[in-house]
Amino acid sequence: MSVVPLPSPAIETPADRAARLSNAVIAAYLAATTWPMAEYTRSTGDLVPALIHLIALLAAISVVAVTQPALRRLRDLLPLLLGPFLYVELRWLIPGMGRPHHDAIVVAWERALFSGTPSSTWAPAMPWRTLSELLHLAYASYYAIVLVPPLVLYLRGKRDAFAATMLALTIVYGACFTTYLFFPVDGPRYLVGPANAPVGPVRSFVLHLLEAGSSRGTAFPSSHVAAAVVASLCALTFQRRLGVVLAVLTVGLAAGTVYGGFHYAVDALVGALLGVACWLVARRSWRAFSLAGQRATAAS
Repeated sequence: MSVVPLPSPAIETPADRAARLSNAVIAAYLAATTWPMAEYTRSTGDLVPALIHLIALLAAISVVAVTQPALRRLRDLLPLLLGPFLYVELRWLIPGMGRPHHDAIVVAWERALFSGTPSSTWAPAMPWRTLSELLHLAYASYYAIVLVPPLVLYLRGKRDAFAATMLALTIVYGACFTTYLFFPVDGPRYLVGPANAPVGPVRSFVLHLLEAGSSRGTAFPSSHVAAAVVASLCALTFQRRLGVVLAVLTVGLAAGTVYGGFHYAVDALVGALLGVACWLVARRSWRAFSLAGQRATAAS
């Protein structure tokens, strides 16, 4: 295990550019969502979420252009550190936006595409405990899918691959979270409850986890599926063996979101498509950063 080496402060690498862009995206998102956070605070009188939001905003802004080695390491890791908070605070931002929730529209899409509602009919049609536990286990693997690959890259000193992965994850989460603010969808779990799937220890753990940490209005598109697709594609690029494992888990995760009744099937489908699109955007951005670095090196 090695610590990621940092170049001289005078030398800007593609990883520096990617890390700067990742934090700039987060800073812009936090700045733009200050208004709905203020609306939430005004309506509830709860100041704590707004204070944490402002601290996160200041942290993201302050590391964008840093050159000191210690702070550059913080800039590398800040998106990973802020990610859980950015999801949790949607439980305050979505009410602060005050937008109507659009489950009826998504259910109509669901019926048009799938001739029914798989989120409520799949589990009763296949009430097999082994299948249920495996799909719920794949769903619970989400945290390992999105966190382990970038951490492994960073601890192995592969800063370029880490920065490219974090940029892709930042873009996909930004796309998902922004969609939730303007087009909130609760999902079947909030409207009719989880699917009637066989009970087991893994399913019980997943239900407890969702009850404790989920944010209402974040069903469409599924950020679990979108981020897992991005993490899998990045891992297939930089950590091929691990990427194959993640790809298999991602398929199971996408199926588990529907089988368990946590998402409409259309949430998973659009999440997968969005994940691919965001990965392509991040890949194109990384190539631009690499070309800029080559030109700078040639000119020096």
